Amino acid sequence: MSPRAPLAVTHDRGEEPDLPPPTELERDLERVRTLVSEMLEAAGAGLRAEIERLHDLAVRRRAGDEAAARALQEVVSSLPVERLAAIARAASMELRVANVCEELERVRRRRRYDAEGGSVQPESLAEAASLLRTLAPERRAALLGALECRLVLTSHPSDATRRAVLYKLKTIETALDELARPDLAASRRRELLGAVREALAAWWRTDEVRRVRPDVGEEVRRTLFVFESVLYDAAPEAVLELERCFGVELDRTPLTFGSWSGSDMDGNPAVSGASILATAREQRILALRLLHDRVRQLTRVYTQSDSSLERTGPIRARLDASLAELPGAQELGERFRHEPLRLLLYLAAYRLALTLARARGDPVEEPGYERPQELEHDLELVRSACREHAVPTHSLRRVLWQTRIFGFHLASLDVREHVLPIRRTAAALLPSYRDATDEGARQAALAAALETCEQGSSGEALAPPEARVVDAFAAVSELSRWGEQTIGTVILSGAEHPSDVLCAHWLARRAGALVAIAPLFEFGSALARAPQTIAHLLECTPYRRDLRSLADIQEAMLGHSDSAKDIGFTAAQWEIYRAQRSLQALTSAHGIGLRIHHGRGGSPARGGAPTHAAILAQPPGAPRRLKLTEQGEVVTAKYSHPELAVRALEQTLSALARVASGEGSLPPARFERAMDRIAARARAVYCALVEEEPDFPAFVRDCTPLDLIAELPIGSRPTSRPEGDVGIRSLRAIPWVFAWTQNRVLMPSWYGAGSGLEDVTLALEQEMWREWPFFRALVSTLEIALFKSDLSTGARYLDLARDRARAERVWELCRREHERTVDRVLAITDQRTLLERRPALRARLPVRNPWVDLLNDLQLETLRRYRAGDGGAREAALATVTGIAAGVRNTG
Repeated sequence: MSPRAPLAVTHDRGEEPDLPPPTELERDLERVRTLVSEMLEAAGAGLRAEIERLHDLAVRRRAGDEAAARALQEVVSSLPVERLAAIARAASMELRVANVCEELERVRRRRRYDAEGGSVQPESLAEAASLLRTLAPERRAALLGALECRLVLTSHPSDATRRAVLYKLKTIETALDELARPDLAASRRRELLGAVREALAAWWRTDEVRRVRPDVGEEVRRTLFVFESVLYDAAPEAVLELERCFGVELDRTPLTFGSWSGSDMDGNPAVSGASILATAREQRILALRLLHDRVRQLTRVYTQSDSSLERTGPIRARLDASLAELPGAQELGERFRHEPLRLLLYLAAYRLALTLARARGDPVEEPGYERPQELEHDLELVRSACREHAVPTHSLRRVLWQTRIFGFHLASLDVREHVLPIRRTAAALLPSYRDATDEGARQAALAAALETCEQGSSGEALAPPEARVVDAFAAVSELSRWGEQTIGTVILSGAEHPSDVLCAHWLARRAGALVAIAPLFEFGSALARAPQTIAHLLECTPYRRDLRSLADIQEAMLGHSDSAKDIGFTAAQWEIYRAQRSLQALTSAHGIGLRIHHGRGGSPARGGAPTHAAILAQPPGAPRRLKLTEQGEVVTAKYSHPELAVRALEQTLSALARVASGEGSLPPARFERAMDRIAARARAVYCALVEEEPDFPAFVRDCTPLDLIAELPIGSRPTSRPEGDVGIRSLRAIPWVFAWTQNRVLMPSWYGAGSGLEDVTLALEQEMWREWPFFRALVSTLEIALFKSDLSTGARYLDLARDRARAERVWELCRREHERTVDRVLAITDQRTLLERRPALRARLPVRNPWVDLLNDLQLETLRRYRAGDGGAREAALATVTGIAAGVRNTG
């Protein structure tokens, strides 16, 4: 292929400062682009030359060449669908390998910071420790010891890249990393280049889109792969770095993980009590297997002889007790009797093997471990002996942290269900609730039922939907006996009233489970009522009594995705801020703890701001307990590489440490009054378009690829909830945002913001931007979304409209609001162009555009044919969806 400007680094999530692109990145891009070119040449039929020509036309069109624009459209419209599919695949590959090179550059940047030593990487734990250095040592230790951060991996279908492709991308990344070594032998270089060629060739012949929708088991396996391949080793490194930077030694973990894979019932009939139990079992098996492997590795490290150790009494006592109850381990006792630490570790591995066999359902006669704390005790015995003799224990500390972070459960399973089936199930089982005519009566009926709650039978006599709910709570009850962290929280989607939470609580108690119930406030009205809802719950005597047994901590989940879809991004962010601030005050007044669970997606319209900035933008006094969802392409972006995973975990922990230290102050009342006006106006303008504009539903149907996204087999659940309203309101937030990302308009990320911002004086907003982290984060997210939006591409989708005149009227509303929002953001930030203060980022992002533009052209043509009845265009059209998603680094 002829020379092209290399696709360069994009920092979509803003984690890194802007740096000039290093030569390593350019070399990686050139090397892999050459190999892709070779592969396309081998594909024959002039494919390489045709792709090159189309790319060149797309570049010229970007430069304003109208003749090139016409030529590009003529070529695309004349090609057979098979050729369009091949071109879409090639463009997608170009973008994905560029993503790999960018990711590798982020890894190398982190390595450079570590190598230089003198500089502190922004948003790192070292930076946080420096900022908090004035705190007394005991205060720092207490602060860090009280942190609770749980990252929850969801199975939301927001990553369009197949796992089969991810494996090949990983092969390419690993090879490129090693190829950069200056001392690499020629034979090894040939081997690595061969591995890349093999991966590219196999990838080219792999379906870009799955033929069938993944089932729940596949989603679970994908999540387990992330834990096994990256997080299991990255997480302890992040905690060890926290200890090192702050000069403390913690005895409890500040970091744990959760999961929704296999347990998110909301709108997904494939998830059931059986899948919840099966998922917990798979997680337990993996956790035990990984621990067994890591402990076995320690037996090769701690091989001190008994003659070199003093005061081995506790170790000898433990060895004697273990050998007495483990007859199958007598050979180990004889073989390693003069190496007590090694023997203790071998016996620990032996017990873990027994525990693992029991988890698999195998018959076991000897006792393994009942709880991870028992393994931790054995590891601490080894560590204590090593410390007495000045033997470093870094390897042992890593396994200790793996035990504390992942235990025998790997990740706590949250069970999520929508409020409607919960209500129906409670009504079927509790006549007093069913007969209640108002909210007060429903609360009274449930409070009375909780006072006399007895364990009920299974759901066999109920209708299938209600029986499914009862069976799920039976699974929750069963898992609560597996260990204190096996089950996390029951999350109630669509919660609006205190009785909704009491319904779920009563169903759990009826099943014999005492588990935290977290209402998910995901609509504007529910967020506004969140403090009132929790206040009523705390006044319910049996609920309050049970909460004391749950460490006196109330959890509340704040939904960024559906709230933004409901009332617009700007208004939703403000409602979430206000709800959290009020919940903080309420729980503090009641003397209980608060755990906030932020349900964020990857795109700006779903709350996908950079994690570090988002945590710092919380209201002052934010709780030290925090849960964050990590989903879809966010998981891939953050946790596909061990070193990047450590960096992402550092950013989260460093921000949480700063928040927990009391950093920040209340904003002036005039700031909040201004934000009230901004949000109110933004909400009114957004809702006027989405809810009141009669031509808007047809515009979404015609001028976005929503119908394609509904068919994209990347997740096990439907794109719309089966309950309640129909049309746009019933549409899930992910496909809603996904559709607007595909046509490059990104409307949900910014619509209404400009009108809202114009409702307040510019001077005041500039002051807010300088002094208020929340407002600065809001404007920064808007700026990125506006820069990534491309209305010139979006306008081409008007060609798909069945009624062009009506579509153009809706489009004009969008165009004017986009212009208004851009102008106001520039004025607030005192810039002439978007991202003016980040010139490197501004220069790099557009380099992707010609490839993504080409994919949009292919999507328009294949979508037009598909909607006209050409079923053969479906696969090609779906391939453009995944390609554009790779190019813009976001789905929904």
